[in-house]
Amino acid sequence: MMASCQENKPAYKAKLDITPEPYDLEFDRYEDVLFNLDTADFQQELMRIQGHYSVFLSGDLNNLDAVKYLKDFATAPYCISLYHKVKAAFPDLKQVEPMVEDVLAHFHHYYPDIQLPKKAYTCVTGINVDEPPVQVIDDKLVISLDWYLDQDEVYDQIGMPKYMQVRTNVATLAKDVANRLYMYYLYEWRKQGQVIGEIVFYGRQDFFVEAMCPTMPDSILLGYSEKQWCWAVENEGQVWADMVGNRRLYDAGLDAYMMYFGDGPFTQAYSNDAPSRLGEFFGLNIIRAYAATHEDFNLQQFMQRKDLQNIFQDSGYKPKK
Repeated sequence: MMASCQENKPAYKAKLDITPEPYDLEFDRYEDVLFNLDTADFQQELMRIQGHYSVFLSGDLNNLDAVKYLKDFATAPYCISLYHKVKAAFPDLKQVEPMVEDVLAHFHHYYPDIQLPKKAYTCVTGINVDEPPVQVIDDKLVISLDWYLDQDEVYDQIGMPKYMQVRTNVATLAKDVANRLYMYYLYEWRKQGQVIGEIVFYGRQDFFVEAMCPTMPDSILLGYSEKQWCWAVENEGQVWADMVGNRRLYDAGLDAYMMYFGDGPFTQAYSNDAPSRLGEFFGLNIIRAYAATHEDFNLQQFMQRKDLQNIFQDSGYKPKK
């Protein structure tokens, strides 16, 4: 099955075949500093490093409650354990630096007028599922390395669902960086509409991430396991026929949205083997079809389009049966 869901190099890939100029990003490991401060005089230690690490320490360090919170974090056995896991997984940043810089290089190629971060900080944040693992703060890139420990047992211990643990390998970091750049610099709020509009909207976002990471495997791009991706490919025609035949594409309610875009272990309406967020899967394929059939395809102009249903109609998308 794994072999059957692989393709030869598709036509749309030629539109993403660029050689961007290298992008130089300075990296700083905040976790090494925080977890090695002298806790005997923690407040003074924080004040000593505040200027250099203001992206993390912008608050009032004369506030004893704030200092206590930071000290409790830096001395908690759980956080110290995470720090040691991060150091074991990333004794240096030889994996991380080229991956992140390549994403920024691609972004800069397409958007040369946008001032991108020149500095990146790595850190340990305690794996807070309410916060993204990559953020842009004060024009700095902030990367929580404890999110990328490759399905370590710690994720079970904190109750992270298995479907999310698939996304904890370091290869996912490039996707997370590209997604955060999109959300920070390009995202425009829009009112939720019909399923087909949402399909194109999220598919375009995923295609943008692919443009920033053109060699990324499809499964990682969508946050699926290999088995889930293959299920989606093998059942593409059948699920699409159901969506079209039952006019699900034109539903606009919350139930329809959650069915095709809600995250989870599976899409129960089709199979316990069917991955969640199938709307993204179809959206990505629609945008790929559009890019492949339009010789004048321009990513920057395409990302600005508001006529999402026209994009679908012009894509010529025909799923495999």
